[in-house]
Amino acid sequence: MEERSSPPNGDENHDPLRDQQTISPTQVPDHQPLPETAHQAFRSGTYVVQVPKDQIYRVPPPEHALLAERHLNFNRPKRSCCCRFLCVFIPIVVILLILGLIGGITFILLKHEDPEFSIEHVLVKNVPIRHKQQRPEYDVTVKAENPNKYTRILYGQDGDASLSFKQKEIAVGKYPNFDQAPKNSTAFKIVLHGSNVALPREVERSMNSTASKVHVSLALGINLPVRANIWVFKFGSKEISVACNLTLDRLAKNTRVLSQECRT
Repeated sequence: MEERSSPPNGDENHDPLRDQQTISPTQVPDHQPLPETAHQAFRSGTYVVQVPKDQIYRVPPPEHALLAERHLNFNRPKRSCCCRFLCVFIPIVVILLILGLIGGITFILLKHEDPEFSIEHVLVKNVPIRHKQQRPEYDVTVKAENPNKYTRILYGQDGDASLSFKQKEIAVGKYPNFDQAPKNSTAFKIVLHGSNVALPREVERSMNSTASKVHVSLALGINLPVRANIWVFKFGSKEISVACNLTLDRLAKNTRVLSQECRT
């Protein structure tokens, strides 16, 4: 019988089949699955992951972002002082113009002037020719003019009027109340009744003169409350005083006003 040679290196348990199954490292396939036993061993152990060098991503430090921002700001063109001045000055000018326009319109609309007065005619009634105790009556036609373009004037009910001769009151009456439109002239009559005092000689002589005209100077005073209305806006009432100095040719029929001056 042929003798079987002993295994090299004195290993009696050497298995030739195992030698045939040995695969060199260069021949191991790229995606060879791990044995079940090895997979179980790695599951509970430490994992070592090797990543190729070209796939390593580095996170730049925060200092790099600050340097990049400084570099960007340095290269950016700077605004001149003139441009900054215009950016601040133009909005201020626009705001001031708008405020001025609003204020001007408000001033035009809300500004109102006092009415103007003038005497058109004077008529004397109940002239005491025979009866000295008879009190005369003076019908004075007054024209009121509203000079405002947008303002209506409301004349109150508590207005009064008086007629005087040399600062002596000879008759009193009431001022009528009415509503006057803008840019409107209104003529109305004030009836003044003679007071209980005796008439001055000059006034009595002017009333009783038939052949010649005796000029007489009188003063008409009016105190009345007025209120201005502009569209839906109503302003508070105020008291105005009117003083008219007039000269008449005589205190009788067909009396003419020779001169007058009225101040409000």
